[in-house]
Amino acid sequence: MAFFRDGVVNLGLILLVLMLASTALLGRWFCGWGCHVLLLQDGCSKLLHRFGIQTKPFRSRSLSHVPFLLGFLMFFWPPVYRWGVSPLSVKLNQHYQWIPAFAGNETWPGVTYEFTTSEFWRSFPSFWVAVPFLLICSLFAVWFLGSKGFCFYACPYGGVMAPLDQFAPGRIVVDDSKCERCGVCTSVCTSHVFVHKEVHDFGSVVDMNCMKCGDCIEACPTEALKFGFTVPPFFKKNAKPARESAFRISRSGEYALLVVWAIFFFGFHGLYNIFPLLMAGGIAAIGTWLVHLTAKTFQPKTVKFSKLHLRKNSGVTSLGWSARILSLALIAFAGHSLWVRFESRSIQDMASQVDLDKRLVFSSTPLIATGEMALVCNECIARHQKIQPIAEGGLAFASSPPTWLARAWCHTALGEWSQAIPFVEKHLDYFGFRDDVAGDLGLLRQLAAPQEAEVWYLDQLSVHPQSVRLLEDFTRWLERQGKASTMIVFCREHRDRVAPGGPIDLFLMRRLSLATAQTGELDESVVWFERTLNIEPNNPAAWLRLAEVHLQRGALDSVVASARKARALVSDDPRLLTQVMRMLDAGGAIEEAAALRQQL
Repeated sequence: MAFFRDGVVNLGLILLVLMLASTALLGRWFCGWGCHVLLLQDGCSKLLHRFGIQTKPFRSRSLSHVPFLLGFLMFFWPPVYRWGVSPLSVKLNQHYQWIPAFAGNETWPGVTYEFTTSEFWRSFPSFWVAVPFLLICSLFAVWFLGSKGFCFYACPYGGVMAPLDQFAPGRIVVDDSKCERCGVCTSVCTSHVFVHKEVHDFGSVVDMNCMKCGDCIEACPTEALKFGFTVPPFFKKNAKPARESAFRISRSGEYALLVVWAIFFFGFHGLYNIFPLLMAGGIAAIGTWLVHLTAKTFQPKTVKFSKLHLRKNSGVTSLGWSARILSLALIAFAGHSLWVRFESRSIQDMASQVDLDKRLVFSSTPLIATGEMALVCNECIARHQKIQPIAEGGLAFASSPPTWLARAWCHTALGEWSQAIPFVEKHLDYFGFRDDVAGDLGLLRQLAAPQEAEVWYLDQLSVHPQSVRLLEDFTRWLERQGKASTMIVFCREHRDRVAPGGPIDLFLMRRLSLATAQTGELDESVVWFERTLNIEPNNPAAWLRLAEVHLQRGALDSVVASARKARALVSDDPRLLTQVMRMLDAGGAIEEAAALRQQL
């Protein structure tokens, strides 16, 4: 997933490629032998069986296609959005302004490699998300949807591997001379494949839900089944799975289930930045099953679930009414969640319309939004307040972290820097340190509370000494404040926190060379200039600045030498050549200066 979204090649991508390649040869063997979620489901099936609970498969033709959609959203939607939807929407917006131009992750970041990481747990959910998710994808999925229910109705990996299974020659095959069509193989299949019928009709199992677990092979009393190689189902005529005959829901009912599933899935997916795709898929599948079960209580016939009556001939039972209330509450919550997600997306789009130059917004004389742009900022802030938690005066049940920076930007554009700061701080606390976001927070603090900015920068740089953005902004701010001495002390101390000779050390030495020259410590300034030029000698501007310092020291020979170094590096830049000419003239190399003046 990281590769399709961010271009990161890691061990997960290699494993996925190996899984898909082996599936094309051996079928869905990984699902049956390598998937931890399936292992959990098998364990829950046995646990429920031990307590006398017999699970029954929920069969829906329309929902059986959901894994394909989830697989598309997880693996293929990021590149489709980047290279298809986003550029197309921009072009359409240029001709038809009523069509929104989608901005986002449309730029390909390039391929990077990440085979090791120091942040192993970063992509893992929190405890309060992980535990409910494990229950949803194992116990609840098996109990309500049947064994391997999560695989059939919520697994995006299965949605990618199942089509490849149809091209795989590796399958469960039958020896016709031994098969008695007793049906034992079908009775033990936890994938609900009609094994005995398919091997009789096609000579092998053709159902893409077969996960090659081998239970049918082990259970066959005549040893008629085995794993072997044969013609893949894709190349067989009319090789349709026998389970097609088991679907009982009407076409209109299937459409209704899809609508309900969509409300649940798109309502929960990414809600409050809590529900990941797999969890939202599981909730949507179970929620749709519950709504379907509840809908049956409106029909004048007995409705049972796991030996429990929801409706009898005498009417709806208390359990049935509880199911109705729960279904209604879930649909209401999902509808509310859809509204929160829609508002979140709208808020981010509105904030992107506030097209102000950040350099001017964060300058010493800040640019403030006016007119229509100010109205957009105020509307964005008002709409964001509505999706704040109820405890904070909003209508939502929790905060929506992805919208925090949008609100902060609108406050910033209006000149409300103090109101913007808390939202940027919350973003950093929640998502972790990011150089550009921390840099914007520092600029906000410069504007809102300049007397406290220095302390804040020192605290942040003690924790994040490698932050280039914070270093640049802090040292420039000290320079604007006329605190060259403070900058010198800071840069000297901060060099002990970074790698010697590295990019950040080079930056600090450059700042030291300029600051010491500003305070009149010319000899030390020369030392810092020479150190930086030893690391990066092809910098004509640095050679010219060194020449100026030598001129202040009265070392005319060194002025000429530094100017000549700069001249050797400059080809056709009139501005730099003019400075070289002045330094040569000031250093006494009048003839060289005159020749260069004539050339210019």
